[in-house]
Amino acid sequence: MVRPIETPGREDLNMNSKRGGLMLAGLVLILAVASGAWAASEKVLYAFHGTDGCGPTSVIVGTDGALYGTTEAAGTTTCSADGPSGAVFQLTRGSDGAWNETVLHLFTGSDGSAPGGALVADKAGNLYGTTVYGGPNGCSGLGCGVAFELERGSGGEWTYKILHLFFQKAGDGLWPYAGMIFDSKGNLYGTTSRGGNLSACEGGCGVVFELSPDSKGKWKETVLYSFSSRDGEQPLAPLVFDSSGDLYGTTEYGGNQGYGTVFKLIERHGQWSEEILHSFGGFTGDGIYPGYGVTLDSSGDLYGATPVSSGKIENGWGIAFELTPGAGGKWRETVLHRFNRAKFGGGLVSSGLVLDTSGDLYGAAAWGGKYDCTLGYGLGCGVVFKLVPQADGKWTESVLHSFGQGNDGAFPGRGLVFDLAGHLFGTTGNGGYVGSPCGEEGCGVVFEVAP
Repeated sequence: MVRPIETPGREDLNMNSKRGGLMLAGLVLILAVASGAWAASEKVLYAFHGTDGCGPTSVIVGTDGALYGTTEAAGTTTCSADGPSGAVFQLTRGSDGAWNETVLHLFTGSDGSAPGGALVADKAGNLYGTTVYGGPNGCSGLGCGVAFELERGSGGEWTYKILHLFFQKAGDGLWPYAGMIFDSKGNLYGTTSRGGNLSACEGGCGVVFELSPDSKGKWKETVLYSFSSRDGEQPLAPLVFDSSGDLYGTTEYGGNQGYGTVFKLIERHGQWSEEILHSFGGFTGDGIYPGYGVTLDSSGDLYGATPVSSGKIENGWGIAFELTPGAGGKWRETVLHRFNRAKFGGGLVSSGLVLDTSGDLYGAAAWGGKYDCTLGYGLGCGVVFKLVPQADGKWTESVLHSFGQGNDGAFPGRGLVFDLAGHLFGTTGNGGYVGSPCGEEGCGVVFEVAP
């Protein structure tokens, strides 16, 4: 196995899908847990064993109360994502409180490989997602990725269907790392990390796309926007809609300084145009490489995080930020929290931020915490944290859970999700079951944090 965290370099167009390669760029080390910070109750719901999944990337909560997610590898004897791999799984709670896994689909390569983004469900409970690689279409022999549907049938049967094969041709996107979202009409929207404008970036700078169904159940792809580096490069995160139907997202690179952007796409009369709301790295201590997307609150403000920051301020361990719209279409960035390994308390965000009903923010850090584990190098195995706004406008951080003790998970990432009871669910890329084929690093877990 390789380290659970890799940095997909600007020139690494193969986007190597070895174990942990789907965890996003720029991750560096942090230390320790806040002294005196209260800890929530964490429970491992399921530990993967390799053939049933390895390296879980995300989960969602279904309307039936089950959890649905993907793993970047599965069905092999080495727990490796070097070949065609990955799974879609379901976790259901039994009468004894234990969670049981059902593998809904194992990817073989021609139908997709290495799913990296979160699933999304329609009203009927059908599941939709993307794979980074797979399909028969070039892209260094890995395949360019697919968008897929798993249709729920009677008796627990699921039918797999490819909605779109991404092609290595001018205009189409390649390698969709992020999951998709629905609009109110049943259309799907997503991003690809490469493809699109081939003249601006080697392999393309990435695109935003729409998939629309027709009356016969066929889906048509429309590329809504192609990035060109100065306006963003390599979107890796899912999009979000506002109440007007405008789309928001992030690119890991590009912008005025080349360190990433937050963007807005506006549709007028069938045409989409882009606004850059913020280009990162414009001042010392600003965040860089915003690979995880943004969260929108009811006032129209955006929240997000970066894994690292520019310059030497707070040792460059990343920030949580807010973007607020102002007069004349200008957006103002406020740094809510600077993560600092020299201080106790979380750090280095490896997931998108989520808001609760009280306006508090939650996220995960891939490293740090008070326990050590294999591949932690004495610097922790990751944390789940909470950021709470104070009356003076400042935000305070609490660490809810430190990973790495016993058969707990290690190195959480990608995303957290709430259920209706206010419990958080997420995944770790390592930890849990150790032994063949997972090795001493473990194949990863699905966890729950109950405040």
